[in-house]
Amino acid sequence: MDDIREVRPDDMQVDVEPGVIGDDLNDSIADEGLFFPAFPQSAAFSTVGGMIATDASGIRTVKYGEVSDWVLELEVVLADGTVVEIGSRARKTSAGYNLVDLFVGSEGTLGIVTRATLDLTVLPRRTVGGRAIFRSLDDATDAIASIVRSPIDVATLELIDPLTAEIATAYTGVDLPDTPMVFFEVHGYTVDAEVDALDGIFRRHGASRIAATEDESEMADLWRARREVGHALKAWDPDLGLEVVGDVTVPIGSYPAMIGYVGEVAAEYDLPIPAFGHAGDGNAHYAILCDQDDADEVARAHDASAAIIREAIERGGTCTGEHGIGVGKRSFLRTEYDPETIQAMQEVKRTLDPNGVLNPGKIFE
Repeated sequence: MDDIREVRPDDMQVDVEPGVIGDDLNDSIADEGLFFPAFPQSAAFSTVGGMIATDASGIRTVKYGEVSDWVLELEVVLADGTVVEIGSRARKTSAGYNLVDLFVGSEGTLGIVTRATLDLTVLPRRTVGGRAIFRSLDDATDAIASIVRSPIDVATLELIDPLTAEIATAYTGVDLPDTPMVFFEVHGYTVDAEVDALDGIFRRHGASRIAATEDESEMADLWRARREVGHALKAWDPDLGLEVVGDVTVPIGSYPAMIGYVGEVAAEYDLPIPAFGHAGDGNAHYAILCDQDDADEVARAHDASAAIIREAIERGGTCTGEHGIGVGKRSFLRTEYDPETIQAMQEVKRTLDPNGVLNPGKIFE
């Protein structure tokens, strides 16, 4: 089910089947001067259906929001085979219950999406991207918080901590110090003032080196250390495997402390835990590396992840910003929500799927 059924440029909309790959969709509508801005960084191999199922988001969430912000209408097959159309092609509606937002992020447990109508936006006339290098992690995270609280219309703010920088530079061969880095993009018609304002905030927070460009090739080089983190983590140490890859999100005011806490947990559990992520919306990704043949290290890795998740929830955040609950985080749903809220969720599940045939065992224990 990988057809792009119809593009309506005048409406700035597209109808797609769930097997369409994110980058393929954007490639197909680029000639119309349009794009879908909310895809995650995995859009090169992730399907639209999967993104809808997890309410995915990515590096541009700080400006464009999550996938759910761009889903207008869905065709859904319910557990008994009934086909329903929910939502509207209109950009806003207050008619009845908002069932679209119920199914988006439901991880396939309430129904199967067979078509989606997505809202689109115009490709930015100009894109400037760059990288700022900081002496300390505190300086980098404080700069991010200042930018988010400012009127600067930034499209992307990404962070990698010193360990992630070390791992990424070793993999890419880029000649950079093993210090925190913040990556950014600004989109628009006139972006020079925005870039100047970013430069000013970076410098006030002690950035030692700032580079920005509008050239796509140069931008790709500047961003390489961030874009290839996933590959770099797997290749860093042949004796260490990726036991946990997590994502938590906290209110932006707590982001500097949350990133600092990941470092404290790494020291306490004596494990390498590189931290990085979509800093502009308070999303912290972390990877816990360990000897996967050592049962004690594996146990410590999961205990360390649990500590990070609990800290995020205590700070008013969530156990998952964009990866979903699945199986791995089912127990933390009960940490994040009270029993009455969980019960309400389960009643929705039982109503729409009384026999438990849709993605059984996911989300709820």
